[in-house]
Amino acid sequence: MMDLEEFVKTYNGKLVDYDKVFGPQCVDLFRQACVDLYGIKEHTGSCLTSGGAKDLYLDYNKMPLEKKYFYRIPKSKGFVPGDTVIWDKTDKNEYGHVAIYLGKLNNCLIVFEQDGFKKDGAKINLRSRDYLLGALRKK
Repeated sequence: MMDLEEFVKTYNGKLVDYDKVFGPQCVDLFRQACVDLYGIKEHTGSCLTSGGAKDLYLDYNKMPLEKKYFYRIPKSKGFVPGDTVIWDKTDKNEYGHVAIYLGKLNNCLIVFEQDGFKKDGAKINLRSRDYLLGALRKK
């Protein structure tokens, strides 16, 4: 198992396509984190309703593996480095987004993420709290 710093160093700038379907997407980075960062060998991250990242938060109660391995943290609570933060759909992205929380800067989140539309690899980025649903935290 890797620590958070090692995970970021290992995958920074790389295209992470965990399931080899639809190319590298944000959920692929989450699934890779489940194995390397959280030590979960079972296949987590099945987005049930829409096929999008937002389902990880919105469908949590229907997802036995996520309930087994993660607590669902509302956005009103503080996040800790290594939490998986999840955003709802927007006008430009019907699937939502998922990223690994690293910290905060003013009102923005510092995250390690991968953009499934740009397909330009995993990277550290600043992300707005707009449309933020909450997070999953490893039990």
